[in-house]
Amino acid sequence: MGTIFTGMDGYSEFSDKDDLHERPGQVLHLAERSLKPLVDAGLPANISHLIVATTCPDSLAPSLGQTIVERFSHAFSNCHAIDIVQGCAGGVTALVLGSQLAELNKSSVMVVGADAARKSTSRSSPINRIFGNGSFACLISWEDSKKGLALSKSRQYKGLSEVVNIRLGHDADQVISRESKTIVADPRKYLGLKMNNFLAIKLLRKAEQFYLDFVEKSGKPDIMILHQVNPMILKLLSAIFRKYQVEFINISDRTGNCGVASVGVALNSIKETVKDKKVFLCSFGTGGVITAGFWNL
Repeated sequence: MGTIFTGMDGYSEFSDKDDLHERPGQVLHLAERSLKPLVDAGLPANISHLIVATTCPDSLAPSLGQTIVERFSHAFSNCHAIDIVQGCAGGVTALVLGSQLAELNKSSVMVVGADAARKSTSRSSPINRIFGNGSFACLISWEDSKKGLALSKSRQYKGLSEVVNIRLGHDADQVISRESKTIVADPRKYLGLKMNNFLAIKLLRKAEQFYLDFVEKSGKPDIMILHQVNPMILKLLSAIFRKYQVEFINISDRTGNCGVASVGVALNSIKETVKDKKVFLCSFGTGGVITAGFWNL
């Protein structure tokens, strides 16, 4: 038994100079940019699940998944909607879960990842311009073959859970009260996405050993796609993995860091050339988590 990617679409917007356009409901709007072409092309009748991943949704409730079901009720009203709010690692988590559920239920599963990542950060933050906005959608379907997810692994590293913080939650009232005099001028400075560079470097140092442990069981991939953190870090990681003679995909200079969508957007950029390839997808970040999957496409 196995699964295949029967359709995918990706969208990104990025500028390293100018502010990107912002609008209410932006994460939903981004998700629709990738999802609508697949829906319009026609979906199979056996869709069992809709899995939606994001880092910063437009609202906590209704969730992004629930809003998508409302918007595309003709396509998803009879399936289970699952929301994953896990930071950047959630992009590959959603693809792994989608593959597993499609195989378990002999069904089709729609996976969507969307993040208005630039909008998540303060414009005064030095990390603001490494982020872009983007989305990715793919349909994973069961078929009787050896294709599909061969292995997956996730690990959370102790002491690195604060590598990325987004304070917008039930405890945000403490921050708002403490910063009440200045928070109105720049709320994202206090409640938006922040990255600890020191912890990020420590997490990245774990990446090579994580990969070696993984491929010891999975075998060597033909293609490697890592979370598109930023051009500087991807250049460093490319140099580290060059010795393993695997094709390393880096489109961060064109897309920026699109959060949960970054790995999917990168995969979509090479979708015409991945048939019959062994592909290693890996995302990392929030929570000090590294998550990877190995697919025979």
